Amino acid sequence: MFDGEDPTMLAHFWEAMHSLSTMTARKLGEAVDLSHFRRLLDIGGGSGAYDIELCKQYGALRATVFDLPHVAAIAAGKIAEAGLTDRIETAGGSFFEQLPGDHDVHLLSMILHDWDEAKDRALLSRSFEALPSGGAVVISELLVNDEKTGPAPAALMSLNMLIETEGRNYTPAEYSAWLEEAGFRHIETVWFDAPAANGAVIGRKP
Repeated sequence: MFDGEDPTMLAHFWEAMHSLSTMTARKLGEAVDLSHFRRLLDIGGGSGAYDIELCKQYGALRATVFDLPHVAAIAAGKIAEAGLTDRIETAGGSFFEQLPGDHDVHLLSMILHDWDEAKDRALLSRSFEALPSGGAVVISELLVNDEKTGPAPAALMSLNMLIETEGRNYTPAEYSAWLEEAGFRHIETVWFDAPAANGAVIGRKP
């Protein structure tokens, strides 16, 4: 899927994800106050659904969708359809190599569950390095509780991730520990109810 070898399958996948992500982004924007930020970097931002919805909610916010080049091209089309090309741009690249600068808030939505702990910790360290003082990272996921007893949708999705990817669904405590290790402070978890996520773990750069 990440290689994009089947354009038809990729298009169907992102069309389905776009609709699901739009509803989840709306709930995220209501639960997490982004009014103090000016530029959002959506790391692995896919079709740009989060950026479109969050920019609609926050009139002063600008955003960049950062994903593999063939996915960024899909996002550019969605952004044009939404009439937001003046506020949302796209950038092609790999977040395992580098992150674009000049953004004060990073979004990692449904990204970290694809990868193992070592890669996730490295990505959070890269995010910390790229953010300015006062910046923040927002991890939006279907979180497993700290006791690892549920909720059922998160546990079932975690099993699917274990089978199909390198990762699994992680807990707020795990994300908080990784964020603190990377240098983030004032870490908090905000819970909400949405189709693709149930919470966000937020860390701020001193």
